[in-house]
Amino acid sequence: MPLEISSTYGAQPAPAPSGTQNLGTKEVFLKMLVAQMENQDPLNPTDSSQMSSQLAQFNMVEQQIDTNKYLQQMAASQGGSSSNLDTASAGYLGRTVMINESNIQYTGTNQPFNASLDNNASNVYITISDSLGTPVRNMSLSAMPAGDQQLSWDGKDDFGNPVSVGDYKIDIAAFDATGQAVTASIQRSGVVDAVRMTSAGIQLIVGGTPTSIANVTEVRV
Repeated sequence: MPLEISSTYGAQPAPAPSGTQNLGTKEVFLKMLVAQMENQDPLNPTDSSQMSSQLAQFNMVEQQIDTNKYLQQMAASQGGSSSNLDTASAGYLGRTVMINESNIQYTGTNQPFNASLDNNASNVYITISDSLGTPVRNMSLSAMPAGDQQLSWDGKDDFGNPVSVGDYKIDIAAFDATGQAVTASIQRSGVVDAVRMTSAGIQLIVGGTPTSIANVTEVRV
């Protein structure tokens, strides 16, 4: 309900409080509210519930304004474009994505991943290291054609023992028949659990592991 300024009985309507031209919205509202109370009809005073409702509505609007300012500031910190933030939150959250990312979070189950090769390879080597960079599993694979190949890690080390739950990294090295290195990378897929805003840019939390939004190569419905 909009705020109304009522006059005293038999008097002219009270003028707007002086000095409101240079005040903010909150200060203007409070001055108008005080003026309403001072100039109300003593035989028909303003309903207290109406005034409480006006204060509650104003507080809601004030909070929304503050929230909008905060979101604009966060969006500006990501390069000054709020559209980037909107795309990340609306376009990626809850979606299954494929990313150029070799870091994984082992949770006790098989870890699928893709090996992406630019050319055919005669020898491919996969190394899985723990969070300290210590190799725990070395795999030597046979010839592999160019393109994306689906692989998986069973969560065991070189001795067949299950590794501990935690963060690991998958590295790949590939060579052709002449021993020349073949450009190769690791890709993994997962559901985007959250979108995080950092000083380095927007990050996606995929399978519990953060990755840059720039690493996304495919988005699935």
